[in-house]
Amino acid sequence: MISAPVTGPASKAPPFLLPGEHFAAAVVFLAAAAVGTVLVAPPLSAGAFPSPGVIGVTHLFTLGWITTSIMGALYQFLPVALGESIRSVRVAHVTFGLYVMGVPLFVYGVVAGHPMAMMLGAGTFGAGILAFVANVSTTLHRARRRDVTWWALTGALVYLVVTLVLGLTLAGNLWKGYLGAGRFMVLGVHLHIALGGWVLLVIVGVAQKLLPMFLLSHGVGERLARAAVALIAAGAAWLALLHHVLSAALWRGAAVLMGAGLACFLAQAVLFYRHRHRPALDPGMRLAAAGLVLLGLGLVLAGPAVLMAVPPRVWTAYVLAVVLGISLFVAALYYKIVPFLVWYHRYGPLAGKQPVPRVGELYSARAATAAGTLLFLGATGITVTVLLGHAAMARIAAAVLVTGVLVHAWQMLLLARQRP
Repeated sequence: MISAPVTGPASKAPPFLLPGEHFAAAVVFLAAAAVGTVLVAPPLSAGAFPSPGVIGVTHLFTLGWITTSIMGALYQFLPVALGESIRSVRVAHVTFGLYVMGVPLFVYGVVAGHPMAMMLGAGTFGAGILAFVANVSTTLHRARRRDVTWWALTGALVYLVVTLVLGLTLAGNLWKGYLGAGRFMVLGVHLHIALGGWVLLVIVGVAQKLLPMFLLSHGVGERLARAAVALIAAGAAWLALLHHVLSAALWRGAAVLMGAGLACFLAQAVLFYRHRHRPALDPGMRLAAAGLVLLGLGLVLAGPAVLMAVPPRVWTAYVLAVVLGISLFVAALYYKIVPFLVWYHRYGPLAGKQPVPRVGELYSARAATAAGTLLFLGATGITVTVLLGHAAMARIAAAVLVTGVLVHAWQMLLLARQRP
């Protein structure tokens, strides 16, 4: 999901291949997830979230697109935010290989009902996750700067491991059925810890560095970000440690904590946008704002979905809004990260020796605006039509999302092929 341009010493920046391979794989996963959304529009509109197809597509978004992006981006982000490069580039490449082999195998096993493929895929990408956690944890341990970003990333790694354990438990249940009626509770806990404890903590932590940098916002402070990290982490801990013994009312208290944390993050983001010294928003920052709007919609839907007895499609629309809002936020940052990396590695050494393009001239702002518009319309359309239970309209909205993803992917491909 998320990174920042490298402004620290060049010696601490990872090789271009490391984040590049992650971003390339993540975009492929995003394209597959978007196409899959068209196929599963009918069960989504019926609120059949636990169906194999929907579970498979959800994991293409969360494991494939979002987590692969986060992995690659953190390798680039750590030298900027904490002054420490990743402990081992070699381990990072091994992690990538294990992860991108395991995720599609796992998704195939879930969708096709093939238990052995599912467990083999889960074991393979699970090994990649554990190697990633060990590598980044060592890097965090060496960092001297212990600010809100450090704490957010540290907590996120803990919950990534918890997410993996719960996910393997659910995968085993699809094979052996040992959870019985409790599988829905474990599914809900797994989903909220994955999206809140892992993904949102990373987003809160890195957005505290990135949004002020990209928007030229100053003087906003960290109070809301600190509250967001504390509330989300507390809610995730509540779910992880006590979900087996809590009543339904107390279980929902954890969701309230996490929702309050998300609200604090959104409020912090609004302040960054309001206090920016760059009046005109570029396509990336407009798309980031669109992702935040979808997250806000998810927060609105979370109330009835989590706290009340509502039709399954309301719960499904709530999850969709959060997953797609995060997805748009991540896609937005690609328009900031990838052009800079291409410029830094391929044009930077020539600066001062011959004319070179500016970073913003490496891609088409018009095409980026079109991609962002299509992504937002498609994601919002899917969420609303699923909420209303209109399968045909949901499929049309999903097709709009696919179009936006393809435009975005084509731009990333053109960027990757840029040469002096």
